[in-house]
Amino acid sequence: MHELPLVFFTVFTQSAVGAFILLLIGGTLGQIDARRMAIGLFSVMCLFGVGVLLGIIHVGQPLRALNMLLRVGHSPMSNEIVLSAVFATLGGLGSLGLLLNRGATAVCKALVWLAAIVGVAFILAIPQIYQLPTVVTWRTSYTTAMMVLTPLIGGGILAGLFGLRLGLLVSVLAILASFCLRPGYMSTLMSADGALTAAQTSWFTAQAALLAVGIVGVVTWARLKSSVTVLAMTALIVIVAELVGRIAFYNLWTLPM
Repeated sequence: MHELPLVFFTVFTQSAVGAFILLLIGGTLGQIDARRMAIGLFSVMCLFGVGVLLGIIHVGQPLRALNMLLRVGHSPMSNEIVLSAVFATLGGLGSLGLLLNRGATAVCKALVWLAAIVGVAFILAIPQIYQLPTVVTWRTSYTTAMMVLTPLIGGGILAGLFGLRLGLLVSVLAILASFCLRPGYMSTLMSADGALTAAQTSWFTAQAALLAVGIVGVVTWARLKSSVTVLAMTALIVIVAELVGRIAFYNLWTLPM
């Protein structure tokens, strides 16, 4: 699948940004200690970096990506590239500084909060790329809604891995929200291209099933005080679910005849 690098890029980077922001909020609210927050921030920045590297594969000739910078402010894709670079720089430096704890803590905190602001802009920029008038299955408000939910679903479960219970709650609520939106989303897709949408039924069904398992995993871990291994497996299942759903999304690419 030619778009597979984009599948990993979008899900990994969106989830990483979501976790980054939630960890900062959790730290501010005192729901996670500073050390664990720093470890979490740096870890999700590493995931963000992996996502970016995988996304570069899709460019074919990475150096040509520099040409996209000429359209910053006018092209959604150019905006996405710049925002990802700024977020990576601010978030990487800030989280590394907090992790090493070698002084200048105030500066590092300022950097990570600036990164969080840029991260929000990055999250909102990605779905704008797919609002193409020639691709009716993408040009819908549901595209934006589902892509905004990914940072909450994937980011929430990742933040939960580092001890932020708020992240787990956000993830579960976002999954439930995606279930509520799904009937309308499927109806819209069927109206746009019934045959193409029907061909993605197995992908969408698998995503829903995996997300349901994710909810069960979180609830089980919370009630039974299970080991972190259970939570880690649940997080993996949720991230895989988002990857599966994103595969279905890219399979919806079509051009009118």
